[in-house]
Amino acid sequence: MISTVLKLPSSTGRTKAFSTCSSHLIVVILFYGSATVTSLKPKSNQYDGTDKLLSLFYIILTPMLNPVIYSLPNKDVSEALRKFLPKLIALPDT
Repeated sequence: MISTVLKLPSSTGRTKAFSTCSSHLIVVILFYGSATVTSLKPKSNQYDGTDKLLSLFYIILTPMLNPVIYSLPNKDVSEALRKFLPKLIALPDT
């Protein structure tokens, strides 16, 4: 996949292809990663909270993040997030 993208003649085409591929890879890793961890972890009562957290991640969080992840290559969305996140993270002065 990477070698195919690197063979594209224009740098703009490579950038767009990497952008699209990265969005797909993030979604696949989130979705299948949490499912894989759930199925490969040891069966034990010690991990009851982890089971709930992973199922929440797999069932709710990943599908909820899909629109955000797939809209990140959009320049307008990226700029809006860059402006919004520092305001969200900054602590209010008291």
